[in-house]
Amino acid sequence: MKKITFVLMAAAISVSVSAQKGKVTSAESYITEKAFDKAKAAIDAKSFVIIPDSYEASNGAFETNTDDANFLSYEGEFVFLQGMIICGNGYTNKASITTIEQKLDKKGNLIVEMQVSGSQIQAKVEILMRKGGNYAEVIITPSKGSVRRFSGEVTPKSESKYYKRPNVV
Repeated sequence: MKKITFVLMAAAISVSVSAQKGKVTSAESYITEKAFDKAKAAIDAKSFVIIPDSYEASNGAFETNTDDANFLSYEGEFVFLQGMIICGNGYTNKASITTIEQKLDKKGNLIVEMQVSGSQIQAKVEILMRKGGNYAEVIITPSKGSVRRFSGEVTPKSESKYYKRPNVV
């Protein structure tokens, strides 16, 4: 009889713990879904910034970025690319968008593909933001030079802490 009581108590405790875990998961899911919606709204408004937290170095290894002067920003009609990690030069590159396509795939991931053209850079920019969060993977393929890959959070321009240099080209 004691064994049966013990087994029933253990089962009740495990059901209670798993039910609590389910609540935490749904709360976390709600928070990440809100982050996705906020980032998508910033992309739709053409007012967002991505500061890389990791990037692919020239040797192919991924490294951590600690400089907020490396960024990609979309500000109205223009895209700004700044830093060696992003565009391979020390300028703040102001580029016009020649074509842009934005779509959701079957899984709900947001994909943005654009062609940008400026005085120092012409490139294809691909942004993939997975459903359920505001973290994006970015690939910049310039017409000259090497492909740049980095990832970071998509944040509205008004909330981002990035450093734009005054030497815009």
